[in-house]
Amino acid sequence: MKRIIFLLICVTINLEFSFAQEDGKITFNEKKHDFGVISDKGGRVNFDFILTNNSDEPLLISNVKASCGCTTPSWTKTPIEPKKSGTITVSYNPSGQHGSFLKSIVVHTNQGIPITLRISGEVTNAPIPKKAEEIYSVALENYLMKSKDLNFGQLEFSASKTIRLEVFNNSDKPATQKITPPKYFTVNYSPVVEPMKESVIEVTFLAANYNKYGYANGDLVFYIDDRKQILSYSALILDDFSKWEADKKANAGKINTNTMEINFGNFTAGTSRTLKLSNSGNSVLNIQNIQSSSPWVVPSKTTFAINPGEIVEMKVHIDKNKIKSSFNSTLSIVSNDPKRPLLEVKIIANHR
Repeated sequence: MKRIIFLLICVTINLEFSFAQEDGKITFNEKKHDFGVISDKGGRVNFDFILTNNSDEPLLISNVKASCGCTTPSWTKTPIEPKKSGTITVSYNPSGQHGSFLKSIVVHTNQGIPITLRISGEVTNAPIPKKAEEIYSVALENYLMKSKDLNFGQLEFSASKTIRLEVFNNSDKPATQKITPPKYFTVNYSPVVEPMKESVIEVTFLAANYNKYGYANGDLVFYIDDRKQILSYSALILDDFSKWEADKKANAGKINTNTMEINFGNFTAGTSRTLKLSNSGNSVLNIQNIQSSSPWVVPSKTTFAINPGEIVEMKVHIDKNKIKSSFNSTLSIVSNDPKRPLLEVKIIANHR
């Protein structure tokens, strides 16, 4: 009889400890985590069980034991103060495993009976289909894109190039699309993307409609469910010298410049400098465009012709009142010199 009474007392004490744990002295973000379907060749999977000490005394995790060698725990070794949290990280190795699994992790603390956590899942040797978020790297809320890159690269003046943007509606409602491009673009797209479906936006850059040599860049505006989004585009438009005959290339104009760097210093010599361009070739050299990478740096002219043996002077102006710090910029000179169609002159200025 005494033995029975003693056992009842022990059971009662254990139940009180158990109820104390469940009553909120130690709480977890999860006590059972399902990894879902994982590949046996995908490497270890990990999950952080976050526990919070809701008692009035420091909590010390003295040990954590897993039910098998394929499961490895690590945990917060320092005392967890009241109202603070610690972490038990459980790592599961699926290599060599197959089928469903359920593993136990027993947590020993200084505040009561051991607490059991569990992980579960299914190991397969078949390829795991990727989630939409893994396939489409750009997320605009529930509207996913594989890329926002609209870099059309180098184009010939009369050429065009199309980039396909793959998009995915990762929601349970239809998504509307609207794009009103500039005149040097055409776009082909579906105005509605159905839930959990993919669609393609075809964006074509028309270099002839852009009608300028050199760098073309800017923003393409489109709307997803009336929310404004921006796609940045870029291209470099040059002559296609691969179409020229060998004799025409050999006798083409040749661009030269008196300097590859213009240094304004601290503007003690003024805010304008002279840049000299010459033609050492046998044909007329057409300067098709001169572009500045900075709005503060302005060339006096951007298109002109240079006859063989001729030297042309032009001014490069800088607006020092808008410069707040020292900076570097570039003048990009585009010509019909087949050996040097793009010549870049560095611009340097110091802010006093």
